[in-house]
Amino acid sequence: MTFRTLTTGLALAGLLSACTVLPKSEPLTFYQLPAPALDRHTGAALPISLRITTPASSSALQTTRILVTPNDNTLSSYQGARWADPNPSLLREQLVQAFEQDGSFRSVTTETHSLRADVHLFSDLRQFQTRYQGSQASVVIELDAKLIDPSTRAVIAAHHFDVQQPLQDTSVNAVVDHFGVASEQLARDLLTWSRDALAGFEPAVLK
Repeated sequence: MTFRTLTTGLALAGLLSACTVLPKSEPLTFYQLPAPALDRHTGAALPISLRITTPASSSALQTTRILVTPNDNTLSSYQGARWADPNPSLLREQLVQAFEQDGSFRSVTTETHSLRADVHLFSDLRQFQTRYQGSQASVVIELDAKLIDPSTRAVIAAHHFDVQQPLQDTSVNAVVDHFGVASEQLARDLLTWSRDALAGFEPAVLK
């Protein structure tokens, strides 16, 4: 056996040995939010097209991790669990689906469609996580929302939303279900607020 062959064999053996001690990849399960189930609004639809933009958020929330705050100053996540989309996009799609089910507006789009809309719904996502207060855990969604007239960039209305769903079961499946309940409640609150705020709004006429 030549020196080159021996050296190559030892290097390969060392590489294979090193591979056996590398940490294994964490198995991941991806979750979607349960679909909203809103009844059709009984009144006439407002003659307004609405664009729901993806909520702005901190870098910590721009992740697919399912987040949890075990105390006031710590942000962690559930091991082995991920959302199918980053938190802001996940919530946007949930709101769009709920608004379309409700039918209060002539049409509902997002910024991904590049379509003209009479009113834009901008928002800042402050919290989208499980939060512990002592031994009590709750799913918390906080959103600061603004309705904007794109023709003037004027704020038509603004409101802070805070939805909390207490948890009796803190398993990942139960947490995901409660995120679905909380996001549906948020959508209902947003719909009621936006209908009232835009009841007398007249869209700009294109020339």
